[in-house]
Amino acid sequence: MSSPVRLKGNPQGGLVLDLLRERRRTLGHEALSATLAQRAPLLKRGVLIGLLLLGSTLGLWILLLLQSALVRSQTAQLEQVEGQAAELQAQIDSRIKNLAAIKNTNQELAQALTSGRTSSALLTALQLNTPAGLQLLSVDTTNGLVIKGQAFDPLALVIINAFQLQIQNVAFFDPKAVQLTKVERQPSPVPATPKSGNGPAPAPEAGPLAFEIRAPFATLDAQKQLALLQQLGSDGMARRLNLLRSEGLMP
Repeated sequence: MSSPVRLKGNPQGGLVLDLLRERRRTLGHEALSATLAQRAPLLKRGVLIGLLLLGSTLGLWILLLLQSALVRSQTAQLEQVEGQAAELQAQIDSRIKNLAAIKNTNQELAQALTSGRTSSALLTALQLNTPAGLQLLSVDTTNGLVIKGQAFDPLALVIINAFQLQIQNVAFFDPKAVQLTKVERQPSPVPATPKSGNGPAPAPEAGPLAFEIRAPFATLDAQKQLALLQQLGSDGMARRLNLLRSEGLMP
């Protein structure tokens, strides 16, 4: 026969219905009232643990937000630095190109300053190699050397051919490319003698032979140029060439 139902007082007031008091006693468990008496501390402990877990989660979330903001800030800074580096690299590349262009321009100017086409050495070379009986009318160095002149009889054509051979021996020019491009008989500068009496009219006097010679410039290194300038007595050009070589503008 089962034990009667007992109502037991609650330490905090009120009654507690204990239907299994005998069963718990048999199993060696505490009474229901003792268990209920521990409920408040357990509840407080559970709430405290829950709050700790919630606070930890919230703190971790805030930490992640801060870390994310820091990463975004650092990424923005790195992108800014990368942009600045790219801009500096572009400026460096531009300056390198400008320096290369300036160097090329300086070298071209140096070569022009020491080139035979702009020096008195060229005129000296032409003067030394112009034979008697030949007159130079113009010398153009715009696109290679173009010489226009005239030769007088007797042996005008022989004189012109001799002048061409002498030009081929001048180191300023490419000997294989020197060409006689034009030969033309000019009218006589002396008027014809009028016919006298019934005799035949005198033959008109022959005029000079006009000619044109083209001589492309040869490519000379600085050492050969210096030797040629010194040979022709162009001391000023030789000093200029040595100065440009010392400045690294000539090989």
